[in-house]
Amino acid sequence: MMKVSAKSWGLIGFILLCSLLLLSGCGQPPGEKDSTDQSADKADENISSSENVSDFFNKVQIGQTKAEVDAALGVTPTSPVEGAFDYVDENGNGVTVIFTERSLGDGSPKVALSKKLIGTEKYITETPDDQRITEEQAEKIIEGMTYDEVKSILGQDGIVVSEAEGIAGSITTERYWIKPGLASMLSVTFAGPGGSDLSTFIFNF
Repeated sequence: MMKVSAKSWGLIGFILLCSLLLLSGCGQPPGEKDSTDQSADKADENISSSENVSDFFNKVQIGQTKAEVDAALGVTPTSPVEGAFDYVDENGNGVTVIFTERSLGDGSPKVALSKKLIGTEKYITETPDDQRITEEQAEKIIEGMTYDEVKSILGQDGIVVSEAEGIAGSITTERYWIKPGLASMLSVTFAGPGGSDLSTFIFNF
């Protein structure tokens, strides 16, 4: 039987240790992701961010006081113009809210009169092709149609980008439908007493 001295065992151990270090160096460092993983994470982040645009916007209700809106959104607003406040979360999702007295000069608390979505470019650039409407569909939309009539032609709900309180408390709503091509959309504004939802304005490009 061949005997191995202590010195030889030490040399063998050193060689094995070096081999293990070389092998581990060829792998991925712990806690780091390769470019494929990072790209997948970024895509997931974009989808999540896009979905949250409306979620943040929908937390605001017409008629809420500023204190109620502040509490619902949980972020500190900026005020680019008097009476209007921009609320933007950590993902860049945002909404502009305009506050006013329901009856000017009566001393009542100011409430949200209108809200407009910040971040519509996310919808325009990230909407999948199979969720975009066609030019032919857009051309069928005419003045005076109800929302249900428009939806039946376009086959899907429009994205609510703004709401405002109108005459006698009725709510005017602007919706976008995304068309083929970058920054291309159909915009229809719906309004009417008692929520009749008649379109009053069509913007198509």
